[in-house]
Amino acid sequence: MARNPEELQPLLQILRQRASERMWDAAVRLARSGGVEGLSDDGDEIALRVKSQSKPIWHEVFLWPEDGDAGCDCGREDVCVHCCAAVIAMRQGGVASGGLPTPRETYQVQVVYVFTSDGPQISLQREAHWKDGRQQPIRRSLGEANLVATRADTQADRLLQRSGFVGGKVPPELLRTLLTFLEGDAVATLNGESIHVSTEPVTFRVRVTDDEEGFRVGLYRPPGIQKLYRGAAMMEGTLHPTSHGNLEPQQRRMLVRGVTYGPEEVASLVGETLPKLERRIPVDIHTERLPRADSLIPQVRVQLSEELGGLRVLSEVVYGDPPVARVTPAGVFESLTMDVVPARDAVGERVVQREYRELCQRPVGVPWLLRPEDAARFLRDILPHHKGPVEGSVDPKRFVVKDVVVLPDLRVQKVMRARKTGEQEVAWKLDLAFGSEGEHQADPHAVLSAWREGRTLVPLLDGGYAPLPDDWLQEHGPLLQELLDARDKEGVVDRQATAALVELLEEVSEVPPDLQKLRSFLEGGDGLPDVDPPATLQADLRGYQRAGYQWLRFLRDMDLHGILADDMGLGKTVQAIGALCDLEGPHLVVAPTSVIQNWALELGRFAPSLSVNVYHGPSRALGDHRVTITSYALLRLDLNLLHEVPWTYVVLDEAQAIKNPASQTAKSACALPAQHRLVLTGTPIENRLEELWSLFRFLMPGLLGSRASFRDRFVRPVEDGNPNARHRLHARIRPYVLRRLKSQVAKELPALTEMVIRCTMGPEQRKVYDAVRLTARRDVQQALAQMGEKKVTFQVLEALLRMRQACCDPSLLPGGIGDVVASSKLDRMEELLVNIVSEGHRVLIFSQWTQLLDRVEPRLEGLGVDWVRLDGATRDRQGVIDRFQDPLGPPVFLLSLKAGGTGLNLTAADYVLHLDPWWNPAVEQQATDRAHRIGQTRPVVSCKLITADTVEERILELQDAKRDLAEAALGSEGGFLQALSGTELRALFESA
Repeated sequence: MARNPEELQPLLQILRQRASERMWDAAVRLARSGGVEGLSDDGDEIALRVKSQSKPIWHEVFLWPEDGDAGCDCGREDVCVHCCAAVIAMRQGGVASGGLPTPRETYQVQVVYVFTSDGPQISLQREAHWKDGRQQPIRRSLGEANLVATRADTQADRLLQRSGFVGGKVPPELLRTLLTFLEGDAVATLNGESIHVSTEPVTFRVRVTDDEEGFRVGLYRPPGIQKLYRGAAMMEGTLHPTSHGNLEPQQRRMLVRGVTYGPEEVASLVGETLPKLERRIPVDIHTERLPRADSLIPQVRVQLSEELGGLRVLSEVVYGDPPVARVTPAGVFESLTMDVVPARDAVGERVVQREYRELCQRPVGVPWLLRPEDAARFLRDILPHHKGPVEGSVDPKRFVVKDVVVLPDLRVQKVMRARKTGEQEVAWKLDLAFGSEGEHQADPHAVLSAWREGRTLVPLLDGGYAPLPDDWLQEHGPLLQELLDARDKEGVVDRQATAALVELLEEVSEVPPDLQKLRSFLEGGDGLPDVDPPATLQADLRGYQRAGYQWLRFLRDMDLHGILADDMGLGKTVQAIGALCDLEGPHLVVAPTSVIQNWALELGRFAPSLSVNVYHGPSRALGDHRVTITSYALLRLDLNLLHEVPWTYVVLDEAQAIKNPASQTAKSACALPAQHRLVLTGTPIENRLEELWSLFRFLMPGLLGSRASFRDRFVRPVEDGNPNARHRLHARIRPYVLRRLKSQVAKELPALTEMVIRCTMGPEQRKVYDAVRLTARRDVQQALAQMGEKKVTFQVLEALLRMRQACCDPSLLPGGIGDVVASSKLDRMEELLVNIVSEGHRVLIFSQWTQLLDRVEPRLEGLGVDWVRLDGATRDRQGVIDRFQDPLGPPVFLLSLKAGGTGLNLTAADYVLHLDPWWNPAVEQQATDRAHRIGQTRPVVSCKLITADTVEERILELQDAKRDLAEAALGSEGGFLQALSGTELRALFESA
């Protein structure tokens, strides 16, 4: 229909506003070039085709003038150049003729594919034919010739462009692919004659024929081919692509020549070659001698034979019954007769092998010797469900299963035995049997072994087999195994397994009164010794510490061992020292390297009468000392030497070091000889229950049974949420574990525990510190000589600053001399934070240097611990404080001493860590009082991290000696330093 051009003016204006200048210019050029063809106009919708410049494709465009909208199939959601060109051409066409625009003649073209053949090789030349009879060769692409053709022509053009084809002989693979695009309206000639093209391939086939006594396998062309070319075939005037399936070129060449298989290769042919070929190309069988694949079905044959040790079971995959072929254990298909050659069914073989494995829990082809009790179950419950043939026979009497129930019979008898001290003590003998007395009995060890291995039958002592009491064993088996492991050769149960014995008797029988009384005593129900600490212990013990000492005495008197697991800061060390004071040595304390020096100082403070040997360093040596202190590393390295000493007490501090029972550290600790053993740890369990088993293996092997029985008895049930298992485990270890939290021992105002934790430098940090120390000493001595004692305050302060920075973190030093040196103090801080945060505590970390707090932050990130920070640069101080004080706030608060040391109420924290010692102890106390103040409901622990053998230790000594100066200085560094004499300053450097 003719349309008034003015009707398109609103849509033209809309598109003009939405298009960019560059797009609109391109659209004008495209419309003027004649690349727009009108298709239809029904009054509401105008349909057109637009040819992109330099591209041999049309885009369909729709205009809706009444709606002021347009759309295109190019996929662009916003306005596109094709829509703009269409409305421009439509308006121009309307002005000229009042109708739809028509394209230029160069776009009204037909592509002709001119094929020529030179023997089996085909060549191709494409030509453009116009309606007026003009013809032009297409040299490279439709786009370069500015031509538009059909979609098939476009696809073919893209294929030829990607392959780099510009005319001439067509490679076979390219010809096959090209023909798949040209079916339908494509115009083609071959040697000057018009032809049809088809995408349907002419597929070659493999044929199997007789060849004397063997068979011949060859590749054959299908019938009806008029002419065969490389990559194509002419059939009934139509050019088809050829196909050889998925054959590799080498396979195709071999099959063209043909392959012969002799009679001895028939199994390989039908079982392997033909199935593989059928997955690649059609195969035709032209022989009656080769059976079809479904002529025989694979199955598993079972052969039974009796042997001295039980029942021998052999299995193999066979074909036929009786078998005419078999599959060897190596997977080779082997014919058993010359009368027929079966076809191998690999899928069927896998099916019957899987069925056999699921039924028997054994793979096909592996010989299987069943013990008599397993043979009975196999013959009764498994073999009847087997579908294949069975050969051989067995004597059913040999594997008889008696219809009896072997229930447990427990008897406990009180006996007397000698203790290590030579005194007599009461012990308990356990007699146990399964079954009726005199007949149909089973050995307890055989019963538990069968139960652990998942068997349902147990051999009887008088012959035959009987079902296991599975329900009883599920309930009591782990505990019974534990007791059997704790019995000696005479049946006497070890004292440390008494609680387990009573537990079993309570569950299945009656507990003798004497045994019940002993258990009550073991669990601390009564009889704890009310004794005073030894006079050699110079410590004023708190009430809970005194109770802890009495508990240790109780364990010692009973020849038992235990875990002191008090919360951090409650004085585990002083309680352990009290136990060491009670007995003559030698005693051995094993601790992490970082706390060895702290042990030596604590022993000197609380038990100065005990001689102490720090067994550490290259010049270490054992001597005649009451207490020897060493590290876990040296325990492993010098175990042979330490093992020769008959230790009275062995104390493991921070005993989570032996939490892995397979580690060399744990094995070395267990190998130490000792009359009494003590474990100190605030975290007896960090990740897994088996860590607790490892600690008790050091203390009292057998208390928790073997590692396997501990898993069955406790680990798996507890992990599954069984409350009874948790209760049983708690009852078992309760006599041997003493754990008090600060919240439990605080009565009035929360106690404040102040600790000095010494850190040992690593070799690289020590080198940096020594270099800084020597430089500082030289500079201060020169300043003292030149200016006198009263004028060196700044020089002294600067020198001490560098030394203290080297103690904390060498990366604080200017010039980058310590950037890659590890900080022992920050390493120790990480160890403390793991315990503090994991136990649910919250901590304030103070430092005078914000740069040191900067080093702490990545450490916290590595631990996965959240924190907040307050220093001089903090703007919203109250917001930071409120976030930490929130019960759900982060567990760590980083504070600079000057910004956060006073005026804050931070009672959410119950731990305080001072990373570096302050000159004035009153300032440190003020910082600690941020947590230990009115409103605090929990005991507070304040820890000073001090680097051993450095100026920091000298500062502590000066703090004690000059507390009046520190108080007078009111926290002023300069005042404190000015109050020191020159002699004290020189001593500070010379002794550091």
